[in-house]
Amino acid sequence: MRILKILFSSDKGGVLAYEVQFIKEFKKRGIQVDAVIIGEEEQAKVYQGICDIIYTVPYLDAQFAGSPFHIMNSLLKAYTYGYRYSKYLISQFSSDVTYDAIIYCRPNAIHLAGLLARHFSCKGVWHLPNTVNRRVAKSYYKLFCEKYNIISVGNSAYTKNTLGKQCKHIVYMGYDEKRVQASSLSFRTELGIAEDALVYGIAARLHRAKAQDIVVEAFVNSHIPENGGHLLVAGGPLDSEFSKQVYKAAKNLAGKQVHFLGEVNDLPKFYSSIDVAINGRRNVEPFGISVAEALGAGKPVLAYYLGGPSEMIQHEKNGWLVDAPTVEAFKNGFNKSLEQKASWIGMGVYAKSCAKTYSVAENVDRLLDIVASEDILTH
Repeated sequence: MRILKILFSSDKGGVLAYEVQFIKEFKKRGIQVDAVIIGEEEQAKVYQGICDIIYTVPYLDAQFAGSPFHIMNSLLKAYTYGYRYSKYLISQFSSDVTYDAIIYCRPNAIHLAGLLARHFSCKGVWHLPNTVNRRVAKSYYKLFCEKYNIISVGNSAYTKNTLGKQCKHIVYMGYDEKRVQASSLSFRTELGIAEDALVYGIAARLHRAKAQDIVVEAFVNSHIPENGGHLLVAGGPLDSEFSKQVYKAAKNLAGKQVHFLGEVNDLPKFYSSIDVAINGRRNVEPFGISVAEALGAGKPVLAYYLGGPSEMIQHEKNGWLVDAPTVEAFKNGFNKSLEQKASWIGMGVYAKSCAKTYSVAENVDRLLDIVASEDILTH
């Protein structure tokens, strides 16, 4: 099998983790993965290091969000871009090359992916990274998915349902079990935290959407600090305006019971340092790789319920669902988890047993079944 991935050099966070993990799993199975890399930003080198044949095209400045005028302008840009660079790429491919599928994630690559899929008479697969909320957007995607023979795949039941009946599949963006295996290393030792202390942890890029300011303030106001508990905040950058707000929310506990670790690449070390994981979010979480990772690490998870977390977390069985993205709601969630401290070990064991559904290996199986099936849209 041979796959062509369309990747963005600007990818970060969950999308970057998903792309890298799925590509590595494809290659482990002997699948050739070529890539069209859009732009020349930082992650281009990451993708170049793991894909087989690389094609590079310029940055695509088209975001399907904002005002109606901006969206219409972006739609036109994406169409023009797809037409222009599909012709360019076709001229670069060897005459004997064939692909079984063109797979992409970012919706603004629909025309580039679709025109290439049409050229190779193969399937296009759009793995949705986010929700689709506007009626006009649903109609737009339906029109062009049918035109280009693109199969849409939700990254959770929630994202699948936002697109509607045209989306029939779910493939979770998955977690790599190696990223959550137990480690002998621990931040507890480095930070001087007692082995029997309660330690919560949140690992995500420091960004307003990830709501670390809400989580930190809720922790400070909960009963956990007075019971000797700690909060590890993993992620960067630490020099942004938002990171300053998060640090301010820690008040006098900063550096004492609220610890800012910066970017952490050793996730086994992080998960081996905590008792409970937190997934912060101000709005819907389309899937939540960090939730899946924490479950895979055998940690109960506290998270805002909307989106993917409600599919993965069973309230008071493998974690706790928070009903609003507010300080008060997360504070109540912290306190509820503290009340159930005696159940944490059992909850963690159950969490790990639930996690296989969200592993990379399991979900690559699902994606390859879609590619291999005859379920292809017709004009």
